[in-house]
Amino acid sequence: MTNSSPLTDIKKLIDSAPAGDGDSADAVTGIFEEFPGPQPVLGSLQDQMVWLARWQKRHLPHISRPLIAVFAGTHGVAETFMDGDLKKIARQRVAGLTKHKAAIRGIAGQMNAAYKVYEMGVEHPVPNFQLSPTLSEAECAGAIAFGMEVVAEGADIIALGSAGTGSATAAAAIALGLYGGTADYWAGAHDHSADVRIKAVRDALSVHELSGADALTYLRYFGGRDIAGLVGAIVAARHQSIPIILDGFVVCIAAAIVHSINPSAIEHCRAGSLTSEPAHEALLDRIGLQPINNFGVSLGDGTGAALTLQLLQSAASGLKTLKA
Repeated sequence: MTNSSPLTDIKKLIDSAPAGDGDSADAVTGIFEEFPGPQPVLGSLQDQMVWLARWQKRHLPHISRPLIAVFAGTHGVAETFMDGDLKKIARQRVAGLTKHKAAIRGIAGQMNAAYKVYEMGVEHPVPNFQLSPTLSEAECAGAIAFGMEVVAEGADIIALGSAGTGSATAAAAIALGLYGGTADYWAGAHDHSADVRIKAVRDALSVHELSGADALTYLRYFGGRDIAGLVGAIVAARHQSIPIILDGFVVCIAAAIVHSINPSAIEHCRAGSLTSEPAHEALLDRIGLQPINNFGVSLGDGTGAALTLQLLQSAASGLKTLKA
């Protein structure tokens, strides 16, 4: 990076997002058009194969090295609505994904996908955003840079999930800053903590007075290391020609941050599944994405994206036989 603000350098990376390969997309379109039987042979998945070819930059896309990457962090605002030791709760959540019962691990194993949980300071909660910004510029840039390391796994497609503690409330505050509306619209939930969460989001916007701020400022004031890491993963994947499948509200708020800076910079992303998380559908509408599936999965931990990844893997295998 240069001697300028590290976040300025992040913006430059987003603004310089490379284009996909139109020739590869056209090649896949040609394969489908040459099929002599009824059309479309793979239904709506044909469009996804064209998208996959464009961003993998392959005339015959394939999914042989998928990665399911789950980002976990801890947000101090959660202390206002969660009972018990916040650090312990966060550790238990990560342990559930890595050692105990987790559907996503079984899905990853079945499709021979790499599976990794990125712990973004789980035992070091960022400050409560009602009281102070959650990240300094250096901390924010550092977490983004750490998230960029996801591309070092050598994947040909990445499914992103989130298992942060308090991250949905942080994401709601960012959404309110980016798009306006009301706190209950973005943070509402059918649970006992809804009123407290809504108040926290409302307070955050009034305390910090960030009207008109850019997306990375909202990330720094309301987000955490996990959301910043997800931003880094999305940006780095674009520069390495790796398609991304997004899962859940928190992951999609990271995409929204990138989209706010450069709408075309998330064209390598697809929404894997519509979750039951509050405001997920509204957020997808803001960033111009339609979910590939609607499984109604209750979490955004990557499960919905992983299930969609299986479908895309099967469709890519079907495309291969059409080409043969």
